[in-house]
Amino acid sequence: MSDGNNADTTSSGQASVTALTSSRASRRNARIARTHHAGTLQVDTELELDKQASHHLLTVLRMKVDDQIMLFNGDGYNYHATLTGGARQSSSKRVSLRIETRTPCVSESNLAVTLVQCVSRPERMDISLRQAVELGVTCIQPVYSRHSIKAGDESRVQKKQQHWHSIVISACEQSGRGVIPELRDATRFEHWLTQTMQGDNTHYVLSPTAELSLTQHAHTLASSSTENTATLIIGPESGLDNDEIDSAIQAGAVPVNMGRRILRTETAGPVCIALLQSILGDLRA
Repeated sequence: MSDGNNADTTSSGQASVTALTSSRASRRNARIARTHHAGTLQVDTELELDKQASHHLLTVLRMKVDDQIMLFNGDGYNYHATLTGGARQSSSKRVSLRIETRTPCVSESNLAVTLVQCVSRPERMDISLRQAVELGVTCIQPVYSRHSIKAGDESRVQKKQQHWHSIVISACEQSGRGVIPELRDATRFEHWLTQTMQGDNTHYVLSPTAELSLTQHAHTLASSSTENTATLIIGPESGLDNDEIDSAIQAGAVPVNMGRRILRTETAGPVCIALLQSILGDLRA
């Protein structure tokens, strides 16, 4: 049987838990929405967002006049703005806002990583690109290898590029990045090897017969070089054939392994980027 003091203590503890939960929820709700704007951004100016961005802010986030928002256009800055007009019931359904301040975005890594990703099935390709951007990739080069999903006609290729670009932008919005990674036009793997694979940065290709792991080579690089660029070559669902791996090695890529387990294509790229960022970049445990 509990006495009055215990009852008071229990009640007080429950109140504390409720207050803490409410405080955490408040902090979560207070997160300022972040939206990409493709045009020029300048402090002390007003602008009107496009219909897609306006719809997201008004209908999905249910924002209203005087709410705060953060904009970015890829120039390395965050622009803080206040909604000055726009309502779900308005005929134009376009949000107008005023940009008030600009602050540097400090989310970019000191390591420039290029991801050469063999084109895979749509849902897997989306995961590869989204997570690569969140992990700080600098450039993405889609390539068509022997076992990649076929390119299709020109209109389908253009639609894919547009879709991939939207994935990159969305990942930048979510992860707080102020610089948009370069998304290059998809090309054939052989063409990339002969025409594009050059320069001083280290190129890695995953190979099941490689003697060194990616982390072993990266640690060696970290202790003996000031290298701040790296390129990762990731195969499609069925992987790269042996002759494709050999071609990459002959072109200058370093063969590395990822241990005993075989990773899916949408897992391999992000895992490799995370390892490189933790050793040579800015990813911290």
